[in-house]
Amino acid sequence: MHTEGSFLVNDADRPLRFGEVNLIDPPRRERKGLPERAGTLCQTVATGFCGTDWELMQMGSRGELGPKFPAGEQRLINGHEGVVWVPDEGRYAIVLIRGGDSWDPSRFEADETYFEYGCDRADGLMSREGFYHPDMLLRIPEQYLPEGATLTRQLAARLVFCDPMACMLFQRERLEDLLVGHNWRLFSARGFSREDAMDAAIADGFARVVIYGLGGTGILGAIAIRERYPDAHIITVGRSDPGGVKDAFLARHWDGIDYVQTGADAADTAARIEHALDGKPRIFIGSSGNAIEAEIAFAQGLLDNNGIYSSFSLGPTVSYNSMPFGFKNQLIYGAINFRRDHMEDAIELLCRLPVDELVEEAPLAGLAANPLAFYEQVYRAPGRPLKTICVWDEGRIF
Repeated sequence: MHTEGSFLVNDADRPLRFGEVNLIDPPRRERKGLPERAGTLCQTVATGFCGTDWELMQMGSRGELGPKFPAGEQRLINGHEGVVWVPDEGRYAIVLIRGGDSWDPSRFEADETYFEYGCDRADGLMSREGFYHPDMLLRIPEQYLPEGATLTRQLAARLVFCDPMACMLFQRERLEDLLVGHNWRLFSARGFSREDAMDAAIADGFARVVIYGLGGTGILGAIAIRERYPDAHIITVGRSDPGGVKDAFLARHWDGIDYVQTGADAADTAARIEHALDGKPRIFIGSSGNAIEAEIAFAQGLLDNNGIYSSFSLGPTVSYNSMPFGFKNQLIYGAINFRRDHMEDAIELLCRLPVDELVEEAPLAGLAANPLAFYEQVYRAPGRPLKTICVWDEGRIF
């Protein structure tokens, strides 16, 4: 079967293309212990563009995409954020992107396999149609999209954030786990029961949080934490002048999320953060993709004793001086993943959050006419929106 869409190849000049592409439907397993199943043919309604699409395009220009292609293919239909229509069931759905032969996709073991629609060994949503595992077509809650109702552009714009929001809900869960194990004894030593000490360790950790990098994941991370911990004081850090679209959006909707602009150097930035936070952070989330994150947290001494450094960025090298690091009892961890329940929670949460304010729609014709120029505009143009969305089926949205 053939359809029309965008797809990635290994080519120095044209790593991203738009046109006719063959669809494949190999049996897939949602997770270990469940049977392999053939996919359900779905129609794409709307898709959002993620930085991963840009990075995959760069990999294609360097000839590095081979391991990402589906078995037997020399191309990958990209895209992992969006809403599809399931004709066999007469409903809209969000595709659960990550699956495979693993017990828990947020903690893959060395002998386990996985796939990611639109990212790794499985075709994604940037085509008019696609095959997806029937058990991985998640429902949109009926209170937000009643049976028989047509999807609105506002709701579609919110739901394109499901994949990154699910990632950040996993980050929040992982930080909760680590805070309990890392710091409960601080409160046990004060006479708390073990259960109360665990609760206190979590509350103490989320009381003072820094999120370095105010891109999509940074914003969603701040929201995910603030929604669960309304007393959290969160400092977001970015290069833009205060009052920009992103920090103004957070300030407008959530008290307790403040913004700090980076300073002249790492020392200046660290001082600004500590002043705004009225102390050193217990949690430092790095999401900017810049190695200065670690320099500020460790070399400048910003991270508090018993603090946790969450390395969410891909690319930077994290370094630290082992002497103060060890005596300050600090912890570094990195994990980028999510489970089905994270995605389902993300769907419910996003349906009621005004994140559509950060989204702009671009015509699909622009992607079709010149995909490389389209991506340059989406990912590199000055004043670009946080998220861009394209509509593939005007008959299923209004």
